[in-house]
Amino acid sequence: MKNLNRFDVSFYIRQNKNKRKDYSIYCCIKTTKHRPKELCVWSSINKLDWDMGKGAPKKHSDDLIKLALYLDKIRTRLTAIYLDLKLKGEEVSAQAIKNIHLGKEKVDYTILQLIDKAVEKYKSELARGSLKNYRATRDYVMAFCQAKYKTGDVLLKFLSYSFIDELKTYILTNPLKPNDPCSNNGCMKHLERLKKMMTWACEMGFIGQNVFATFKIRKKRYESKILHLGQLRSLESKVLQNPMLDLVRDLFVFCCYTGMAPVDLQNLKPHQIYTASDGLTWLNYTRAKSSIPANVPLLSPALAVLKKHRWKKGDIKRDTVFPLVTNKDLNGNLKIISEICDIGFPLNFYVARHTFATTVTLAQGVPITSIKEMMGHDRIETTIAYARVDTHTIRTDMMSVQYKIGLFNADNTN
Repeated sequence: MKNLNRFDVSFYIRQNKNKRKDYSIYCCIKTTKHRPKELCVWSSINKLDWDMGKGAPKKHSDDLIKLALYLDKIRTRLTAIYLDLKLKGEEVSAQAIKNIHLGKEKVDYTILQLIDKAVEKYKSELARGSLKNYRATRDYVMAFCQAKYKTGDVLLKFLSYSFIDELKTYILTNPLKPNDPCSNNGCMKHLERLKKMMTWACEMGFIGQNVFATFKIRKKRYESKILHLGQLRSLESKVLQNPMLDLVRDLFVFCCYTGMAPVDLQNLKPHQIYTASDGLTWLNYTRAKSSIPANVPLLSPALAVLKKHRWKKGDIKRDTVFPLVTNKDLNGNLKIISEICDIGFPLNFYVARHTFATTVTLAQGVPITSIKEMMGHDRIETTIAYARVDTHTIRTDMMSVQYKIGLFNADNTN
């Protein structure tokens, strides 16, 4: 019969650094469904005094016999901790057993305390925008807990799978901002962040069981809008009398021809634009989101935007290439521009990035590998999600096949 409550303690030696013949003894704790944990229990033993097969000291001296008894006591203590946790009805993890053995205080975290602890940990790892998203996840969880629990919070050890299901429904039906409901994919992003934090909590021994372990993140495929070449040219040539609308349109067009995200555009410095020995003007910057470099040779429409908004004497002095425009003004004015230019759908800077990947590059025969480098992606799969092949490109490619293999004839000239 399969043992569903496996627990095991084993000992092994590992060579110490800078000491060729000196080894330390380590103890490995294994439990069901959790990662093994190890701890050093003895700092110095000769390799010749260790029985590799038995995982114990050879008993050919009084000191080694005493050492063997000491290791047996450790095994007994760890086993007693395991059995005590089982008798209390708590889910057991190797990390929890290790913490108790080492005398570390056990803390029963709540879900909101965990999020705060995780956000503090991620501060140095995530960009400002990503941290903002984690705080939005916390806001949803806090609002849900306030609606569900009298205390406004819940201990991690009391969470169940139903908590996830109810939280999902709450996020979809209770927007943080009026008239701004969270989409299915947006909801999945919140749950994805929470799942990441719960996995970390389980690994750290804060909880014995991760209720998110079997939860599947299911995002719906979403085809982002793009501008076709005619729409892009029409947008470029549109005369806008309002200075702010004119500036936002130009920034959007610049992103359409460079693939930049708005945060990178706003932080763009003059030294990140240079002219190479071949006469081409290049854009070289590091993406704020991923810290991955991007290199883009600038096309003439992008150069025209640069020339138009170059800093001149009398302007408010700035250290960025373009005047600073807040995200609120960017998005608000883009919606107005989309109506003025009769685009047919609301514009945003994701549309610009997708337009660069699809209309400006892929549809013009630029290899996907080159697009990846210009967009600052670390994986080609990410670029593929941005760059979509349209029917015109497919038709052109297949007509090329016709010519190459001699299938072209008068019947399919049209």
